[in-house]
Amino acid sequence: MKHVWIMRKRFRPATGAPKSTLVRADTISYLSMRENQVRASATPGSDEIVVLADTQDGGHGAPGLPEDFHTDLLFAVAMARRDARDATDDADEQDRILLAQLEDGHWVWKMFRPSEPEPKPS
Repeated sequence: MKHVWIMRKRFRPATGAPKSTLVRADTISYLSMRENQVRASATPGSDEIVVLADTQDGGHGAPGLPEDFHTDLLFAVAMARRDARDATDDADEQDRILLAQLEDGHWVWKMFRPSEPEPKPS
């Protein structure tokens, strides 16, 4: 069974080294926008909140996240599930990963497969 994962990738200020987090989309039971962040509880019934996207992830001077970016995530998850289900070029039946990135100055959810290079911000 193919899964959809949501990745948050950011850089540690002290070292500049990347740090990433993955959350499986079907474990999310709570999703909200707060303080320019998309937040979710990572497991049903959990009080632990995980940040899935943050304006700071776009670097210095990045625009704020759209106020409905959490609902955009729901649409992106549905599209990733459809892509995984309908793919005819995916013999390995790979999961899909969603990543919030800036594209032409606007925040979008980009999808890729684990075997593919991570999409670069534009």
